[in-house]
Amino acid sequence: MGSARFIVLALRLGLFQACLGALSVLTLGIFNRLLIDEFEVPAALTALALGSQQLVAFSRIWFGQQSDRCRWRQLRRTPFIVGGAAAFCALTWVAGRTVLWLAEASQTGNQTDVIWRGLVLALVFVFYGVAIAASSTPFAALLVDVSTDKQRPALVSIVWSMLMVGIVAGAILLSSFLGSSCATAELSNLIAGVERLISVAPIVIFILVLVSIAGVEPPLKPGKSEDQPRLANHQEISLSRAWTVLKRSPQVGYFFAVLSLFTFALFLQEAVLEPYGGSVFAMDLCVSTRLNAVWGVGTLLGIAATGFLITPRLGAQRTALAGGVLSALFVLLMVLAGLLASTTLFRTALFLFGVGAGISTNASLTLMLGLTSPLMAGTFIGVWGLAQAYARGLATISGGALLSIFGELTGSQNSFGAYAGVFIVQACGLLAAGLLLLRVDTKLFQSKVEQALSSVLTSELD
Repeated sequence: MGSARFIVLALRLGLFQACLGALSVLTLGIFNRLLIDEFEVPAALTALALGSQQLVAFSRIWFGQQSDRCRWRQLRRTPFIVGGAAAFCALTWVAGRTVLWLAEASQTGNQTDVIWRGLVLALVFVFYGVAIAASSTPFAALLVDVSTDKQRPALVSIVWSMLMVGIVAGAILLSSFLGSSCATAELSNLIAGVERLISVAPIVIFILVLVSIAGVEPPLKPGKSEDQPRLANHQEISLSRAWTVLKRSPQVGYFFAVLSLFTFALFLQEAVLEPYGGSVFAMDLCVSTRLNAVWGVGTLLGIAATGFLITPRLGAQRTALAGGVLSALFVLLMVLAGLLASTTLFRTALFLFGVGAGISTNASLTLMLGLTSPLMAGTFIGVWGLAQAYARGLATISGGALLSIFGELTGSQNSFGAYAGVFIVQACGLLAAGLLLLRVDTKLFQSKVEQALSSVLTSELD
C-alpha cells in the first residue's frame, strides 16, 4: 500500500485534483471578487452566474455510465477525462472574456446590459459545469480501477490532499499572474492582469492534466476474465439497465441519503463563517477571509493522516463516526468561543473542526469509492457525485436562510444567538450523519449489485 510506485501514482493522479482546486480559486475566488468588488456587479447576479455550474450535476450519472461503456482504444476513462479537461480549460478562457465583457457594461452603468450579459456568463458556467462533470466523474471511477480496497484509503488521502494543495498553490500562482495589478486601483491595469491570467492559466492547467493522466489507465484486455469478452461485445449495459441495478440495491438509496446529509452538514457553515467572525469577534474583512485557510489546513491534515493512520485500523464506517463526533464537538466549541468572545479559542476550534471534517471526508470518500462495481464504477461515482454537488449547493443556501430564521427569533441576524443556532443545527447534522454511516453495509451492497448485474447481463445476452 505504501510502495514508492504507488505513492508516485497517487501523486500523479493528485495533480488532476490540484488543477481543479486551482480552477476553483480562479472561478469562485478571483472572478467572484472582481465582479462584486471591483466591477460592482450585483452580488445576486454574480452568485447566479458562478453557481450555475452546479445546476448540471445530474449529468454526472450519464457521463459516469458512458465511461463504463467506452471502448476508445481499449480505454474507458481517459477519453472523458482529457476531453472534459480540454473543454473546461477552453471555457475558462471564455468565462474570463465574458467576465470582462460584463465589467464593461457595469462600468457604463447600463443595467439592462449588465443583466443579460450576466445571464450569458451563467450559460457559460452551465457548459463549464458539464465539462467538469464529464472529466471529474470518470476520474473518480479511474481511482477505483487502479486501486485495491486496501490501497484506497491512502489513495484518497493523497489525491484529495492535492486538491487542497491546488487551492493554496493556485491562490499564490494565479495572483502572481495578476502581478502588480493586484495592488493598483486602476481598472485598466486590473483588466490587463486578468487578460494575462486567462490566457496562460488554462494552457498550464491542461498540460498538468495530461501529465497526471497519460498512461495511467490500464487498457482493457478482452478475454482476461470471464466477463471481459461478454462486455467487449456488448459495450457494457445500457443506461436503463444500469438504473435497474441501482434500484435493486437498498444500500444505494441509503448511502445517497446519508452522503447528502453529511455533505450538507459539513458545508452549512460556509455561508456564515466569515460573517460570524465579523459580527461576533469584530474581525475586519481581511482577517475574516483568512478563516477559510485555518479550517482548510485542518481539513488537509485530517484527510492526509486518516487514510494512513486511522481508516486501516478502525474501518471506514467507524472512522466516519469518529470524524462526525469530533466535528460536531468542535462546532459546538466554536459556539462556546463566541459566548466567551475568545478569538484564540475560536481559531483553535475552527482548526480542530477542519481536522474532524477531514477525517469524516476521507472515510466517506473511501466508502464512496468502495460502494461501486468494476462494471459500473462510473455510474455509481456519478450518483455519489450528484448527491455531493446538490447537497453542497443546498447547504450554502440553507446556511443563509437559517441565519435569517434564527435572526427573526433573536432580534437580529448579526446576533450571537442567530449564528449559534446555525452551528447547533450543523453539529446535529454531523453527529447524525456519523451515526448513520455506521449502518452502511458494503458486503450487502456488493452482493445485491452482483445479483442485479448477473440478472441484467443475462437478459441482455438473451
